[in-house]
Amino acid sequence: MVTMKKLPFLLLLIVSLCSCDKESFEIKGDPVDLIINDNPLIFNKTVILFNDNNYLIKTPLDNFIIGYPFNLHDGYYSSYKDKAFEDSGFNDVLEIYDYMPYVQDTIYCLAYHFENGSCYMWDKHAKKNIKTIYIEEYSEGKPMASWGGRRFYIRDKLFFSTVDWISK
Repeated sequence: MVTMKKLPFLLLLIVSLCSCDKESFEIKGDPVDLIINDNPLIFNKTVILFNDNNYLIKTPLDNFIIGYPFNLHDGYYSSYKDKAFEDSGFNDVLEIYDYMPYVQDTIYCLAYHFENGSCYMWDKHAKKNIKTIYIEEYSEGKPMASWGGRRFYIRDKLFFSTVDWISK
């Protein structure tokens, strides 16, 4: 069941997938190897980064605590970081949505863990893990009116994209 916290993230993901021209996909990006073993010793405390009918993406609590946005915004996110650490004393599995003040943070947090290969991804339909994703940097538009970011591909299909900069 989709909660209100997850709805904006899912809508953004759907819009980014539907707005892309599927025939023009040509992966020019670099491969990134993900965590390939769902070892209980590594995942004894887990943060779910994404979970839908197709994929489950998770990272160990330690990776989450030292990752985005906690490593960039000292102070502002410290209460969320402290709450995640505190909640991990009572729960083995945490949801990212409970530790990000803005839905956009969840998208960039997922992008951070993809770029660093610090997450495990399970394909629910194929019933196997995804070992590698591809990241492509892109820019579109004209000078003084352009934007760019990153695209994340799974098995030659766009999974999601971020907009990291806008020039106007």
